[in-house]
Amino acid sequence: MFKKAQNNKPDATLSEESFSTPSVASEAAVPKRVLPSAGVLDSYKPSVISEGFVLTGDIFSSGILHIEGKINGKIKAESINIGPCGRVDGDLDCETLHVKGVFSGSAVCGELVVADKATVQGRVTYRSITVSRGANIQGELLCRREEH
Repeated sequence: MFKKAQNNKPDATLSEESFSTPSVASEAAVPKRVLPSAGVLDSYKPSVISEGFVLTGDIFSSGILHIEGKINGKIKAESINIGPCGRVDGDLDCETLHVKGVFSGSAVCGELVVADKATVQGRVTYRSITVSRGANIQGELLCRREEH
């Protein structure tokens, strides 16, 4: 699995040179990925409430929250995604709200996206909205103008 460095000395050990960057030939075989800076990368890592998980309480996050379980309470996050198995009962404050499951309560968001099999019950204030055919909306949808 590990090879000693090719050297004429009988007791050769691996040096830092053995771990240097790959040669040009091996670099061509591996596609390069350009990643954003570490601060930006963290915002792409969602926190996940898995299916079968039930949480009662408040959640505050500066990133993305993906929900497949059930939450009862207040949520403040940059982005909230309620998955097809997810259910949220409470108050939401976010920049983007994507609902594929069930949301009940009140929400203030910048962008609201409601999928075809989603259910929204309550009051949602938004700046932009997308509603797919087949979505079930019961309550108030209030458009707010851009803030200066």
